[in-house]
Amino acid sequence: MRVVAEICGDYQYPDTVHAGTMFIAQSMHFDGILAANDVMALAMLEVLDTAGLRRAVTGINAVPDAIAAIKQGRLLATADFDAMKMGCVATEAALRHLRGEKVPAEVMLPVQVVDRSNHAQWDKPFEARACPRWQDVVGAL
Repeated sequence: MRVVAEICGDYQYPDTVHAGTMFIAQSMHFDGILAANDVMALAMLEVLDTAGLRRAVTGINAVPDAIAAIKQGRLLATADFDAMKMGCVATEAALRHLRGEKVPAEVMLPVQVVDRSNHAQWDKPFEARACPRWQDVVGAL
């Protein structure tokens, strides 16, 4: 793999559309895009559509719009780096700490690549997604 360019979308849709449009105007050859979040990946899909280009695009966060784009075959993949799950686990850790229970110094949430083969468990709004179970994340202390 060779990185041919980096653009800054500031994690925002309009900024990414602007930066992506300027990038496409350079007529540089590239095969795919790895965006730092799904919002920027979806923005780049718009840029590519406008330019009449088809490239592999991946994002990160597994937001509902990204799952829809995966189902449509427009987005190759995303990663389940889910802020809601992080918030669930952080809240549980804070409550356990306040109750004087043991809490590990570091908690690592597993990250899973989400694509057409496994998108079903993420194909729901955030409020319908389950928080991870504490014991599944940290095990027995």
